[in-house]
Amino acid sequence: MKDTFLETLFPAFLEIRNEELREKAESAMRLAMQTGGWTDETIRLAPVTLNWEGCDVSWVEHVTDVTGGCIEGYERLAKYYRRHNAEFDRDTVVAGALTHDIGKLTEFVISGNREPVHGENYELMRHPLSGALIASKAGLPDKLVHLIATHSFEGDRSFQTAESEFVRTIDMFVFTCSVKGLKKR
Repeated sequence: MKDTFLETLFPAFLEIRNEELREKAESAMRLAMQTGGWTDETIRLAPVTLNWEGCDVSWVEHVTDVTGGCIEGYERLAKYYRRHNAEFDRDTVVAGALTHDIGKLTEFVISGNREPVHGENYELMRHPLSGALIASKAGLPDKLVHLIATHSFEGDRSFQTAESEFVRTIDMFVFTCSVKGLKKR
């Protein structure tokens, strides 16, 4: 089912041409929000990290920047994949960029005083794992579950599809830019 709030928060959902995939990606994000206790009113308070002093980058800003970078990068670079007959699907890239960090919505939770804090199991269930489980539960294809599971350092020695490697690379670049000059806790 179409999620108007999420499509307004992340207009890039409308870039996913496959309607079933778009709805499942929206469903996965909504499920992650509900699991972590985030609402339409509090989601903008979700942090991208709590591990860097003074980081003012929100989860929404991070996901928006990663997704924008992936869309722009795909438009410019897909020619190489096509030229070499390598499978490289735009909808998978866009849906993957939008959902790669849904697990952060369970790794971080909103406290009673509306401050983001680490969730109870954040060390056991880092966001790639919790996000992959939520994605699977929401019915996303295995290719996207894999992308979510391997997008962080957990994927350093894992097989990467063209799409997962692409999103992972842009995600790491955006994250590095967002904490540059800050001190790690």
